[in-house]
Amino acid sequence: MPGYQVRMIVMDQGERMPLMIGEDGVPLFRTTEWIVTARRAANPAANTLQANCYALKFLYLWADAQGVDIEARMHSGDYLRPNEISSLAAAAQKHLDELDVAPPAKPVKPPKVVSLEQVRMKAPRPVRSVQKDTAANRLRTVADYLAWLGQMGNLDLDLQTSALRKEALGQMIANLTTTIPKTRGRNVVGKREAPPQDVIDRLLAVIEPGAPENPWADFGLQIRNRLLVHMFYGLGIRRGEALGIKITDHIDFRRKRLLIARNADDAEDPRRQQPLAKTRDRWLPLKDGLIDMIQDYMIQIRRKVPNAAKHQFLFVSHQLGKPLSLSGESRVFEQLRQRTEVPDYLTTHVLRHAWNDAFSRLIDAKGVASEREAQLRSEMMGWSPTSGTAATYNRRKIREDAERFLLEHQKVLLPGGSE
Repeated sequence: MPGYQVRMIVMDQGERMPLMIGEDGVPLFRTTEWIVTARRAANPAANTLQANCYALKFLYLWADAQGVDIEARMHSGDYLRPNEISSLAAAAQKHLDELDVAPPAKPVKPPKVVSLEQVRMKAPRPVRSVQKDTAANRLRTVADYLAWLGQMGNLDLDLQTSALRKEALGQMIANLTTTIPKTRGRNVVGKREAPPQDVIDRLLAVIEPGAPENPWADFGLQIRNRLLVHMFYGLGIRRGEALGIKITDHIDFRRKRLLIARNADDAEDPRRQQPLAKTRDRWLPLKDGLIDMIQDYMIQIRRKVPNAAKHQFLFVSHQLGKPLSLSGESRVFEQLRQRTEVPDYLTTHVLRHAWNDAFSRLIDAKGVASEREAQLRSEMMGWSPTSGTAATYNRRKIREDAERFLLEHQKVLLPGGSE
């Protein structure tokens, strides 16, 4: 496979810039030009630009496997044909490691007798596919990039030739756009929602330091990871928000509150993949129990970790003392799922749904009006007051309420029926 890589470059002022690197170790000129001039100008997050680079990596892997010089084709006006667009759309459903260039043919050897077991062992493995959202985002990015490449090839042409090419390019992009999977629709069954309360109770029990089923032998990791879980479930924050917390700037111990701040391209953050807050800045109140957990971790554990004093980020890797990375946080929940009986679907984002579920039940118990509930929820989650995101994070409660109302309705229609 060609050695395409996506690397995140950290500038002197802290800006993160993802680039697509060729097998010679040098950034590809055209992809870099597109990212810098066409995409960066829209001021997207670094993670969005990185996703764009991975979509371009997919395109170039597909092109190499098909023997297509994608840049030369777009510049010459020899745009993708319908059969190539169909091939590209089909490839978008696959994992990147499935898009290998076919190896050179080997000399044919005389057939030999083999056992059925040997045949079974050599059977092709199933091709792994990606989510529809991933395939759709790939094709959208590819369409934008190919349109840009085609336009760049038309700059120095006469008006008549340029007009003909523009029409052909537009038709190719339209054909490609029709292959993008539809990701929005009426299917809501199986969507992510809050786990049942017994799952939460189980989680909180196993992460207690000293608990027999605690998945971490190291006491320091037990203290740190308990705090992480309580931050996610107690505050409903995202993992990027948690990993971006700074001790001096964001925690007000006197007033018992925590600042969730947007701080993209932080020059003080050494992580190439900077954890980011996606929602609005906001102050969140902290109960004494959570304050105590934070102080216990800082005093008993964090200050003893080598190199942790060199930065102000609350959560650190206990091996190197550097700020805890996104992959490090993912390993915490991976170990939880592997070493305990918590469900396989449990992630930090599921705990954000769990917070919203608990919030809904508290609001119901207090009889708060729906308009006021939406305001309070949006404030705590960092959403715009007019955002419709609340329904996404409150899916389980909405479903249960709807089911209860439906059963009540059937009870009226069919009196005397069994419950």
